[in-house]
Amino acid sequence: MPFVLPDELQQKQLALREFMDAEIVPIAEEKDRKGPLSYSENIELFKKLVPLGYIRAFNPKDVGGLDTTYLERAVMAEELGRAWGALVVTLDTHAGVIEMIARFGTKEHKKKWAEPGTRGEIIGSDMVSEPSGGSDQTQFKTTAILNGDHYIVNGTKMWVTNAVQADVGILTAVTDPEAYAADPRKGVISLIVDRKESPWKVRDIPFVGCRSGNTGYVEFENLKVPKENLLHNADEGYKHQLLARTWFRINIAAMGVGGMQACLEESIAYAKKRVAFGKPIAGFQLVQELISDMAMDTDILRLLVYRASCLLDKGIRSDIEQAMSKVFCGEAAVRVSHKAIQVFGARGLTTDEGYKLERFYRDSIMGGIGEGTTQILKLLIGRRLTGIQAFI
Repeated sequence: MPFVLPDELQQKQLALREFMDAEIVPIAEEKDRKGPLSYSENIELFKKLVPLGYIRAFNPKDVGGLDTTYLERAVMAEELGRAWGALVVTLDTHAGVIEMIARFGTKEHKKKWAEPGTRGEIIGSDMVSEPSGGSDQTQFKTTAILNGDHYIVNGTKMWVTNAVQADVGILTAVTDPEAYAADPRKGVISLIVDRKESPWKVRDIPFVGCRSGNTGYVEFENLKVPKENLLHNADEGYKHQLLARTWFRINIAAMGVGGMQACLEESIAYAKKRVAFGKPIAGFQLVQELISDMAMDTDILRLLVYRASCLLDKGIRSDIEQAMSKVFCGEAAVRVSHKAIQVFGARGLTTDEGYKLERFYRDSIMGGIGEGTTQILKLLIGRRLTGIQAFI
């Protein structure tokens, strides 16, 4: 694991940071306050980032991707998180979905969805969680039953990132209820659902953080999906869905690193110019303590993320390491953003003067929830370390 990034990756990181500072940071605050971006706004941002390697980084070269390392992906997610957390969630969910189609789909799947998805021309969504089946994946109710040339889909998905605007989604559904009831690792498939040919019903779920993203409550009622859209069969759907979660968890942690870095940079700059009792508050011991704590938490999480990413690059699944990075993010990001608000005082609570801290604080809360709650992931870590399952 490199403690100093390779020169080439440092150059890519700098180029992305310069772009984000010039093009994204100036618009993030105002747009985030307005709520979910429109479809056209998201596509415009996708296409701006494609030349810098984003989206393409995730995908194999046969669909126009760059097939980069997980470490490079993490560094890129960090830079986006430093500017705008909601944009990372939207982009990386899309990129992860398109990657699954690019790596596991047929030639037809790749041409229809992976290639335009890699170019940032469509939006992808990952349809997994349900009202009763998020962390508990023994409770999926959505079914996809083959009937002639189509799967008939019925059920509800919830907390689905990008679902309101997505052109295509990967749907996890039960196709063999008896097999699934006996073993939740069986009887589950992944289907590619195209909105034009299989239009789903959806409404937006407003969130405290990442306001400019969109998160859907999706309903399927006798929805017909062509059988050719099968991505993973009943013996593969569960396994591949878990593998996807591995990167998504690291990605959230990398986004958290970026948000924490932004809080640290903003706090240092503000503490140097804010004068109280005749001198900059950066000279006060307890302000320096806040900044020191923020810097240590940020570096610890960065190292956890880089370690988990490098293990994936070596072909090691790294369940414990990716879970640790996600757990630490869920707690440390809240600590750091809260301490940044303490440095800013009342200005840290306002949106009126262009300060960003309250946005980073709201976004930080998401780190302990999405892609596995902190508590569930601690149980995963404990199970791996002890060999004992703590819940049924």
